[in-house]
Amino acid sequence: MRYYTRKVASNVALSMPAAEIVVIRNEDMLGQFAARASRNAGIALGVKSFHVNFAASITSLGLLRKCILLLQNVEDLELRLVKLPPSSWIHILRRVRFKKLQFFSSNCPHNVLAPFLSVARAMQSLRLLVGCESGQCHLEGHTLPLLTDVTAGSICIASVVDNNPVERVTIIDVGVCDSLAFPFAIKSLSTSTSTITTLHIDFDPDHRDIMKRLHEVAPELTALKLVERQRPTSGRSVRRRRPWNDAFTWSIDLSRFTYLHRFLLRTSAALVDEADGESKEKDLLTVWATKSARLDYITLWYLADSAVGTLRLWRRSFAHGWTVLARADPPSWDQFL
Repeated sequence: MRYYTRKVASNVALSMPAAEIVVIRNEDMLGQFAARASRNAGIALGVKSFHVNFAASITSLGLLRKCILLLQNVEDLELRLVKLPPSSWIHILRRVRFKKLQFFSSNCPHNVLAPFLSVARAMQSLRLLVGCESGQCHLEGHTLPLLTDVTAGSICIASVVDNNPVERVTIIDVGVCDSLAFPFAIKSLSTSTSTITTLHIDFDPDHRDIMKRLHEVAPELTALKLVERQRPTSGRSVRRRRPWNDAFTWSIDLSRFTYLHRFLLRTSAALVDEADGESKEKDLLTVWATKSARLDYITLWYLADSAVGTLRLWRRSFAHGWTVLARADPPSWDQFL
């Protein structure tokens, strides 16, 4: 779990100082933080979680670099800057060293990130919001001995996972080869030596053998999140192509993962008829999980991106079977966990 998330929870309970977490969304906020930190060195030294997320172009590169250099104790760093050329990223991150940095999220080009990450020995979680446009990622070969959680595009995912003790993988659409994202990701991960236990991946509705393909690269999954990619509608029904339309066959597919404990699915399809939906959902899950002894939590978000989208979190118990733990109306991404 990211420092930011942990601290938001603990701050409420323990009333810890909010100065440990700094969020900057524009240049005015950046200037205000820089002024305070310049007057009092303890302000920057007390920051553990620093988030810079600009919706507009930044002009104060020198000021941002100055602030970053003051953050000697930062553990969680987010840098999202739009329309910034590689030369500007180099200026910001040149010779920056964070001995305690554990969580990093950025849209920085990977050729700039490579030297920055090479000294980030405490890194545990890496979220890469852009990808490389060639077949080879600039981060290939980098070893981060504590890295367990990676989010990246399909072209780069294997390069980051390889040689690192990664357990949790999220493959996202970074706008590069998106139509081939799923097969490319599977091909990339097939050469990985990491034991992946948590996987979040986008897929196309017509990937009917998705579970077989995933099992080939990550047989020891304990948690799997599948997000159906939006596809242009065509004249023929897309529903026939979805892999779970035959519930019994889908139950066999799920049972391939003998350690699977949690499963999440997001789709624009209607998994059950709306009338008496909860009861029919329960019947569907009973079939899906009939061969999966360890599968006790399932979250379904169907009719996604429509006005009648439905999200329910189910739990299975020996005494009561499948029961609803939580529901959302309308659903949102922060509830799809």
